[in-house]
Amino acid sequence: MRKMTAREREDVLFGAGAGLTLIILLVLQSFIGSGLLSTRTVTSTTTVTALLPTEDYSQVADAYAYHLSAVSSRNVSALLSGYESNATVEWTGVATGLGGNYTGPGEIGSLLEQFPGNTVNLTLSEESQPIVGDLANHLVAGSTFSWYGFTSSDGIISGVIAAQDSYAHVSNMWLIARETWMWVSFDSQYPGGFPP
Repeated sequence: MRKMTAREREDVLFGAGAGLTLIILLVLQSFIGSGLLSTRTVTSTTTVTALLPTEDYSQVADAYAYHLSAVSSRNVSALLSGYESNATVEWTGVATGLGGNYTGPGEIGSLLEQFPGNTVNLTLSEESQPIVGDLANHLVAGSTFSWYGFTSSDGIISGVIAAQDSYAHVSNMWLIARETWMWVSFDSQYPGGFPP
């Protein structure tokens, strides 16, 4: 029997995390409802595994909360400052033409200019933020969140994203080394683009 490589272990951890976030999303939707303008109450749970010092988990939780805040505020420069110089972003699922792999600040910046940068009144909700350590001294922050906003070409848009960010400790900071967003759903007021 051959040993699993670090990459294969990361892939297994990612798959398990994505499955868990999808289950959490389905449970939350059944309790909370899915109305675009409805009032929602969400309980956030943080799970900590003691592979690295507790302080590291706290720092990554703070970095991830700041990252989601920057997404919501559409602050592309603040978002870019949270990634390593050779970070990779992968968007899968119904990513509305933006699916693929993006590496480095140039490609990631261009992607983020499209979403969230191009979206007006962007709002994120239904967040959960489990933090899990892995074997390669990375911490992984994952959440599933609903979002909605407006673009001139698509009108009112909304969707659900299952996100997983793998953080590495670089120059005394926790920065995103790899980010994967599984776009679970994407809804548009004008599905073909532009108002009729």
